[in-house]
Amino acid sequence: MSRRLVVITPCKDESAFIERTLESMASQTSVPARWVIVDDGSRDATPEIVARRAVDHPWMELLRKPGGGPRQLGPGVVSAFRFGLDALGDDPFDVVAKLDADLEFGPQTLERILSHFEDPRVGMASGTTFLRTDDGLVSERHAPYFVPGQAKFYRRACFEEIGGLQPVYGWDIIDQIDARRHGWVTLHDPDVTLIHHRLQGSAFGPVKGRIIWGWGAYAIGSHPLFALGRGLYRMMERPRLIGGLAFLWGFFSAYRNPNIRRIEDPGLIRHVRKEQVYRLLHGNRLPDGGLQP
Repeated sequence: MSRRLVVITPCKDESAFIERTLESMASQTSVPARWVIVDDGSRDATPEIVARRAVDHPWMELLRKPGGGPRQLGPGVVSAFRFGLDALGDDPFDVVAKLDADLEFGPQTLERILSHFEDPRVGMASGTTFLRTDDGLVSERHAPYFVPGQAKFYRRACFEEIGGLQPVYGWDIIDQIDARRHGWVTLHDPDVTLIHHRLQGSAFGPVKGRIIWGWGAYAIGSHPLFALGRGLYRMMERPRLIGGLAFLWGFFSAYRNPNIRRIEDPGLIRHVRKEQVYRLLHGNRLPDGGLQP
């Protein structure tokens, strides 16, 4: 069954990487019906690069979001995404994707991700992300039900049921937990490779990026024990020890930081913590009653 796919890419100062993303998308066996690239106030050549490519691809659109401030994960990304979503108007899409501008992927990527929506239980899907480093490709290790924030594909019914993307740090975690709360399956395909050219948050530096991850864990209402376990896990990754400590500092300091907004749904926070505690006690598996990919 053919599904109408629209893709939204928030971007800012991505001239070093966006050519790879543009080339990857143009080479797809099944291109999207529309690809809206939202430039959020770039100070480099990003919009010019996109504009040149869009001349040859009518399904590719460049939007310039006014008033773009400094680079901001979380709320800033969601704001740019929503700007692109508003531009779609009443487009009758079946699947909407949020795609980063520093990815590289093979020609069958969209086709293969969309194939997962043949299963009516699937609400969110993606591929498997690998970080390009000096040592080659390194897997960004995730559980099978995790949908990486760099490339998230949403069934329209699921997207609408969770109320779209929340303008908080950690939006890309809370969306999939909420989807599972509503009975949807979330997954990433281990056989679909997405090459990520920059670790999430690394534009802010290795330490600040991990602090922001901690803010996200607080914003979605994470259980402190789960956050502690996550921080210990991150200590094994580069920058070793420091990255995990920065994450924990971000999480616990956010309790006294009025600028870090937490989601306001007590029921969702209870569900987040219930799922997290179960995962802590059961080898990162979902609760028995949850749908598995």
